[in-house]
Amino acid sequence: MSIRPKLFRKKPPAANPTPPDSRFFHLPAVFLLLVFLTSIAYAGGSIYWIIRKDNELEKSRRIELELRNNIKERDYVIQQYRQQIQQLERRVEILDAIQELSANTLSHDEQIRIARQVDEASGKYGHDPFLILALMSTESSLRPGVASHKGAKGLMQLMPSTGRYLSQQIRQSPQIIGFDENEEFDVPHYRNIEGNIELGTLYLTQLMLRFKKLDYAIYAYNLGPNLFQKRLEQGGPFPRKYLAKVLDQYARLTANRRISPGENSIAYAAGDLNRLLAQAYLPSR
Repeated sequence: MSIRPKLFRKKPPAANPTPPDSRFFHLPAVFLLLVFLTSIAYAGGSIYWIIRKDNELEKSRRIELELRNNIKERDYVIQQYRQQIQQLERRVEILDAIQELSANTLSHDEQIRIARQVDEASGKYGHDPFLILALMSTESSLRPGVASHKGAKGLMQLMPSTGRYLSQQIRQSPQIIGFDENEEFDVPHYRNIEGNIELGTLYLTQLMLRFKKLDYAIYAYNLGPNLFQKRLEQGGPFPRKYLAKVLDQYARLTANRRISPGENSIAYAAGDLNRLLAQAYLPSR
């Protein structure tokens, strides 16, 4: 039996170590990964639904805003139509009054021009159009080309000096008739229908601002402001028959009105002589 030296003794093969069970080794990581992915998925889903909800809310707000704008536009259009209807009704009544007062002495075109200008001028300066018609009827019997023995012209019987003075006022201060200084416009002239009504209504307005009473303004319209001022200081005499004729004519014209005055018009009874009616921008003389 041979004895081999320990130095050369063959080592037994090393046994392979048994690896630990991978299930126990990776389970916490897998669990954490699942939790992380679940959180990501939940957070992503929440963000998606939040964004979607915000978008739907914003869309609803836009739709609501559009509906409100549409309602406002509709209400504005309806209001415009109502104003146009009221204007047409008012002008029809003015036209009826003109036909009644003129006794068929005016052409249809002249009647329409007078009705339109009376409506526009009275609304601009804050008068009842039927007072302007009453004054016009008393002055000229609604004859556009008539001239008095003193030289007064047209429907409102303006003296040439007064007409030129009023036109110069408007030329210097276009705000009087609603224009800006740099805006182009035709200066009213007392010799044509539209200009005569515009200037005559402005003249009455200025007299009402100056004397603060309707009866005083009508007296001054008939006499001229300087002569009336002199008579006022002396206590008379005043053209009372002229005043009564204007107010009686106005009372007849307003007795059977079908429509009430608009918000910008001021109706005044014959007894209410202290109402200041003017609303225009007027420079001091």
